[in-house]
Amino acid sequence: MRHGIFYDDDDYRFLEIVNRIIARGRTPSNLRKLFETDLHPHGIKELGAPRAIRIATAMIDLIGTLERGTAQERIAALRAVREESIHQGGKTLRLNGARVLLQIMKEILRATDDEKRQLALAHDFRQASSGKARRIRAQLRKYHLLEMPEAWNQLAFDYHVHDANTKGRKTPTHLIMDAWIKGIRDLGVIYYSMIRPEAAAELLEAADIMGITIRIGIEVTANLRGKPVNLMWIPRGFMGSDDFLSFLKEHQVEKFFARGRDVVEFETNRVLALLDAFNSRHLDAINERFDIQVPELNKEAFVEYVGTGQASLVHLAEFAHAAILEQLQQRTASLSQKYDEGTAEQQQDIRELIASFNEFDSEALVEQYLRPEMNPGVPHPTAPMEGGEPPKLLRLSPSAMLDRLERLPCRSRITLNPSNLTPAEVLEILYAGRGRITHLEIFNLKDWAHGRVTHRERINQIRLVINRGNVLEAKQLVREIMAA
Repeated sequence: MRHGIFYDDDDYRFLEIVNRIIARGRTPSNLRKLFETDLHPHGIKELGAPRAIRIATAMIDLIGTLERGTAQERIAALRAVREESIHQGGKTLRLNGARVLLQIMKEILRATDDEKRQLALAHDFRQASSGKARRIRAQLRKYHLLEMPEAWNQLAFDYHVHDANTKGRKTPTHLIMDAWIKGIRDLGVIYYSMIRPEAAAELLEAADIMGITIRIGIEVTANLRGKPVNLMWIPRGFMGSDDFLSFLKEHQVEKFFARGRDVVEFETNRVLALLDAFNSRHLDAINERFDIQVPELNKEAFVEYVGTGQASLVHLAEFAHAAILEQLQQRTASLSQKYDEGTAEQQQDIRELIASFNEFDSEALVEQYLRPEMNPGVPHPTAPMEGGEPPKLLRLSPSAMLDRLERLPCRSRITLNPSNLTPAEVLEILYAGRGRITHLEIFNLKDWAHGRVTHRERINQIRLVINRGNVLEAKQLVREIMAA
């Protein structure tokens, strides 16, 4: 079906080529050759394919490698996208134009089963690829992207994100691409207990290609009387990416990360034990609660779902929720058929039941079924257990953990995440740290979104008082917190 009243023949031709490339799963060899770095953008490349097609092809290649490519393939595809979309864009809004083109191409790939939607996106892509500032600004507004300065000197940052090597779902290259589309210039990527050098290498190279400043941090867990204390250790003082990668190979660092791998293995086994507990203790109750039939979660399928990451409670909650959601959708469809025939009271009951389906997300699943107190017998990171102790690194007090970090051969910044701590505990940890904790994480978007901000105002007050250096004010604050 043609929608000619809205779109011209060039939109149809462009979309036809794009969909052929998507269906093939690989860029045709004649187009792939156009990404070679020694070809001039206004020479043979223009004769080989129009600019919009080259940009679209490079972006399809990149997005495809994000799912199935190697690190080298992802990096090469990212570099091709930058060359095609940025260096050959208009003179006024090169970066902003490239950002919106990437966003639109992502939408085109998501809409492969909706021709009309794809046509609208293809039209927008061609409009933005013209390089005209007015059209690019219109597309930025349409796709909810803020216009950033072309000097790329904006104050836009996120210092606590994860990639697929921990609990995130994006490869390092994918993470950098999405951050760049959003206009983020400074990014802090946090790993748990250790980092693989190859993951750091991909992250640093992708960030260098896109002009994003990277801070790599390692989150370690200390033990405060059985309560986990999360510290983010961010090594600093390196003369570029190669220097940082060499630091990761230092004997002391490798030894520390070997302890970290013990923690990762412990957490993997703990999550798998939690999966077994979920199957045996909670799955029947959930099936009865919602009148559904979710089969037992498969351990091998879960491990495949985690992929290269570190198995976590987040992974398990999302994996379980995906299985439950499929059954809830089927149940909703059957309830919808009954709705029209029901009485007013029955219809109200159906509305309330479906509302409960919508409220049962992965966070609710964690709170209601996956907390330690609901699963006795599952190992806990900071508690003694039968048959052995948690790894040595998890048994260290905050001050002992800071001692270990201080002995590593680098300068560093250490941030305390106070999400699960009281103001009194924060004061105790800061005092024990004797100045080695340099930052407090006051704002965490996930915590704020879920209302976990009970003590944040008081903890921020601690930060402000310490920074002002007023001894009398600090003494008064300590008294108030101790008396609370």
